[in-house]
Amino acid sequence: MFKKIINLYIFFIFLLFTVTIYVDSKQKKEVFLKGEIESKVDFFGRRFFEGKIVNNLNKRVDFVYIDFKIINDKDEVIENLRSYVYGTVHIFRDNTVSTSSIEPGKIADFKCFTSFMADSVKKFEYNIGWKVFDELPEKP
Repeated sequence: MFKKIINLYIFFIFLLFTVTIYVDSKQKKEVFLKGEIESKVDFFGRRFFEGKIVNNLNKRVDFVYIDFKIINDKDEVIENLRSYVYGTVHIFRDNTVSTSSIEPGKIADFKCFTSFMADSVKKFEYNIGWKVFDELPEKP
């Protein structure tokens, strides 16, 4: 009887450990939104969005952007926008310049301004993108 209780106890510890590892692995995203995107109105009454992007990779990411689909109250896409983050500057050997790079473990801000008045925008969808340029080393 005691042996069965010990085996059952070991099984539950193993199960708990397995579930914990699975949950932790699902939380480790690569490049992701930190918190929520804030929807605001500028001085002219137009809608704009701002937020923060986190680089959770073990290497720098370059040309980090967020694409927005702006949707009105009729569920029609009224504008497609791309906004690059305010990141660090990197110049590569071929003179390509990235002003929207994020170092590993760092955070960068973004702002995306629409051309529509705030009451025209009912919702939005977004997608985050980036590039990794291992083949374009920085200038010495």
